[in-house]
Amino acid sequence: MPYFTKSKFRLALDCPTGLYYGTNKNLYADKNVEDSFLQALAEGGYQVGELAKYLFCDDPVKENITVDTLDYDESLAITAEKRNQPGRKVIAEAAFRFEQFFVRCDLIVEESDRIDLYEVKAKSWDETVEFLTEVKKGPERGTYRMNKAWKNYLYDVAFQKWVIEKANPGKIVRAHLILADKTSTATIDGLNQLFRIGKDANGRTRISVRPEVTAADLGQIPLRIINVDDVYEFILNHPVDIELPEEYAFESLLYFLNEKLQANEIIWSGVGKKCRDCQFVNADYPDGLSSGFHECWVHAKRFSDEDFRRPLVLNLWAGKAGARSIVNDLITNGKVFLTDVETTDFASRTWVDDGGDRLDATKRRSVQIIKSRNKDYSPHLEMDGLRRLFDELQPPYHFIDFETTMVALPFHKKRRPYEAIAFQYSYHLMDETGNIRHQSQYLSFDRGAFPNYDFLRSLRRDLEGKPGTIFRYHDHENNYLNHLHKQLWVESITDVPDRNELLKFIETISTSTNTNGNKWQAINPMQDLYKMVIEHFYSLHAGGSNSIKYILPAVIRSSDDIREKYSRPVYGGNGIPSLNFSNPHVWIREDKDFNPYNTLASLPGIPENLNLDLNDSTDIEVKDGGAAMMAFAKLQFSEMPEAERILYRDALLRYCELDTMAMVMIWEWWGKELGRW
Repeated sequence: MPYFTKSKFRLALDCPTGLYYGTNKNLYADKNVEDSFLQALAEGGYQVGELAKYLFCDDPVKENITVDTLDYDESLAITAEKRNQPGRKVIAEAAFRFEQFFVRCDLIVEESDRIDLYEVKAKSWDETVEFLTEVKKGPERGTYRMNKAWKNYLYDVAFQKWVIEKANPGKIVRAHLILADKTSTATIDGLNQLFRIGKDANGRTRISVRPEVTAADLGQIPLRIINVDDVYEFILNHPVDIELPEEYAFESLLYFLNEKLQANEIIWSGVGKKCRDCQFVNADYPDGLSSGFHECWVHAKRFSDEDFRRPLVLNLWAGKAGARSIVNDLITNGKVFLTDVETTDFASRTWVDDGGDRLDATKRRSVQIIKSRNKDYSPHLEMDGLRRLFDELQPPYHFIDFETTMVALPFHKKRRPYEAIAFQYSYHLMDETGNIRHQSQYLSFDRGAFPNYDFLRSLRRDLEGKPGTIFRYHDHENNYLNHLHKQLWVESITDVPDRNELLKFIETISTSTNTNGNKWQAINPMQDLYKMVIEHFYSLHAGGSNSIKYILPAVIRSSDDIREKYSRPVYGGNGIPSLNFSNPHVWIREDKDFNPYNTLASLPGIPENLNLDLNDSTDIEVKDGGAAMMAFAKLQFSEMPEAERILYRDALLRYCELDTMAMVMIWEWWGKELGRW
C-alpha cells in the first residue's frame, strides 16, 4: 500500500486530479520532473536547508544528525534509533508514520515530552509578512483568511505536525517555519560558497560542506524561526482551500485523499485557468505517455481529438485584466473555444473603441479572437502608431537586456538574503540607417563575486551621455536598476567611491518605482519595447504570449525581409559585428523551426524553454531568463570541471546576445515596413 506523503498532499492541494497522475508516474508525462531540483538550486533551497542545521547544533556533519536514506522503512528505523538516544536530539530528515500517512521532516528537536518541528523554506521573510490576514470589508469583515502566497507552505507544515501528533500521542508538538530573513545580514564573506551542490553516483543531490565548518564559523545566520501553531489551529478549524465540490475539514480531507490514493481512484476537480500550467501534459499527444491534461478535458467537456486541434480560451491573452480571471469566467459560462468568444464576453461595460493608433487590452484580445476564427496568420500592425514612435524616438538605438537573480544566502557580509544580483547584460547598437553591431556585454564569471557595482560601472561606460534611445523589453531592467539604486543608497563613499556617479547614472536612464523612498525624473528613460509590441503588433503565431521568445519567431514568420536576411550568414564574422560569433552564424533555419533560439547549443542539465517562477522575484520578470538564472546558479554553487564552466560561460554570452538581437530584429522589421531603411 502506498504512503500518503507530503509531496502527494501538495499535488492534491494544487489540483486534486493531479494526485492520480502524480501517483502513476510511469503512465503519465510530467514536465516538472526536473523542476524541483532546478528551482531549489536556483533559489538556494539546498543551501538554506543545510545552513538551518547549524541553528541547532555546532557541527551537523560530525554529529551525524541526518537520516540519509530514501527508503521508507529504513528511514523510520534510523529515526527511531536516533530518538532513543538520551537527552536532547536534533534530527534532520526525521521520518514519522501514522497509518498510511508518512512525512520526512527537515528538522526536529526532541527533548523530554516535546517535539519541535522545523520546516525549512528558501522563501524570504520580513516584518510585512502575515500568514493570516484580516478581512477589512464585506460580510466577512473582522474574520481572518490564510495568505494565499503562503498557502502551500502552511498546509505542508500542518500536515507534518498532524502526522507527528498522531504518531506520538503523549508528546507536545510545536510547529515552526525557518525562512530566509531579509531583515538580517550576513557577517562573513562567502557564506553561500561554504555549501556546494553536486550529485552522487546514484544521482541524488548532495551538499558538500567545507570540512570542519562549525556554527561559530558562520557568524550571524540570516534565517528566521517563526512559530506557526496559531496557523495550525486556524487550519484545523476552517475548511481547506482546495478545488473540490464540497468543503472538507483538514483531517477529513486527509482521510478522503488517502482513501482515493489507496484505491488508485481519480478525483475529478474540473477544468479552468489552472490547466494552462498543468504539469501532466504530453505535447506529443496522442503519442507517447498518457496526458493528464487531455484526459481532464475529455472528462469535463467530452472533447474529441478534433477539439484539441482547436484553439482554447486558455490561449487568450489575459493581460491588463486586474484581479479578474477572464479565462475562468469564459469556461464557467460554457465558452472553451477561442473562436466562440465575443468582445462582449470580456470588455467592460464602459469600453469604447476610440479608433486610436494603438491596441488597448480589449482590442488586442478582439484581434486575437478574429484571427483565430479566420485562421489568419497575417500580422496586425498599427502603422500610424508605429510611425509616431519612429518620429518621437531618436536614433541611434541602444538595445539592452539584463540577466539577474536573487539568492537566499548572501555572497558577502553586510548583504541580505534575496538581494538583487545583476550578473550579465548584452548591448546591441543600431544607427539611423539600420546598421547593426553587437556593441558590448558584461558577465560576472567568478565564484562568490557580488557583481552589481561592476555591472553598473560597465553599463555606465557603455550608455552614459550617449545620444539616442535606449530600449528594454518589459519592466525587468527598470526594476533591477531601482533595486541597485536602493543598494547604492545605503553605501558610503569610502566603500563605493563612485557611489554618487552610479546613482546619478541610474536616475538618468530609469524610471523611479519608489523602492527606497526616493523619486527622480530620468533625462533619457529607457523605452519599453514590450509595451510597444502590446500596443502595435499582434500575430497568431505568438498565440496569447508576448514573451520575446514567442514574439521573435512570430516576427520572423511575418516578415519576408527579416526571414530572408537572417537566413544568410550575415551575422558575426565579417558581417554584423559580434562579440561572441567569430564565424558567421545563421539565425533563421527551417530545420530549427525558424526560431533563432533553437540555433544555440543547449546547456547541459538545463531543459529548453525552462520557466522558473522563483518565490522572491514576483515583482520582476524572470521567466524568460530561467535558463540563464539556472546556468548562473550552477556556475556559482555546483561542482564542475573548468572546461564545463567555460562551456556555460560561452553559452550564457550567446543567449544574452540573442535576447538583444531579438529586440533589434523587431525594431528593424518595423522600420522596414515604414520605409525608414
